[in-house]
Amino acid sequence: MTGLVVEEHITKLDRIVEQFGNEIVQGKYVAGSALPAEAELCQTFEISRATLREVVKVLAAKRLIHVKRHSGLLVMAREKWNYLDTDVLRWVLSTTDNYEFIHILLETRSVVEPAIAEWAAQRATASDLLEMETALIDMDRFYEDKTAFNEADIRFHRALIASAHNFVIEQLGEAIGTLQRAVFDVTYFPDSNTREVTINQHRKLYDAVRLKNPKVARKISTAMIAGVEKRIDEKYGKKAN
Repeated sequence: MTGLVVEEHITKLDRIVEQFGNEIVQGKYVAGSALPAEAELCQTFEISRATLREVVKVLAAKRLIHVKRHSGLLVMAREKWNYLDTDVLRWVLSTTDNYEFIHILLETRSVVEPAIAEWAAQRATASDLLEMETALIDMDRFYEDKTAFNEADIRFHRALIASAHNFVIEQLGEAIGTLQRAVFDVTYFPDSNTREVTINQHRKLYDAVRLKNPKVARKISTAMIAGVEKRIDEKYGKKAN
């Protein structure tokens, strides 16, 4: 019986975190402003004070809200949000106008990923190469299956990250995967031309790592991100300045 109560509590907590966090990101509550009083929030979400406090802890860890003594709960400024948090990224990207934010994500990738590719070309083991090759084969095999292709693509880049053998970078692996998922919906085109270009780029990157050519690996990684940015600009009908 106790186990059932805990499970229901967790489910309800997750649901309220999802709802409240999404409402903050969607702009229902103005950044820098005070949130409604605790009693009002409990009534709005139909939860106890104890559950609300758990929700607040989660959202504060995501840096969406700030608990200020004697002032209650405040909505954090957008630039303070934890964009490496998978929920925050997902909520932000569910908004209608996210073009500029996607470009910020790509700027981040353009700094981090070429260096990872370079390190991987210097340090990859046979086991690392096998993981990359398996993911590459699956990318080619499942290209017309959007979900399966995306997962294979993420596995490829996770294997690339692991090949760098840098434990700090490895801890960023989930965040980098989230960045990939974030832009995937606007960069996936199931036509044969895009498929050929995408698979060839990944294959060339794999070959550069396998042949231990760091400079080529960095160059290919940079070109891959530039290609993603170009497809996003084409999709939105805009050009980055």
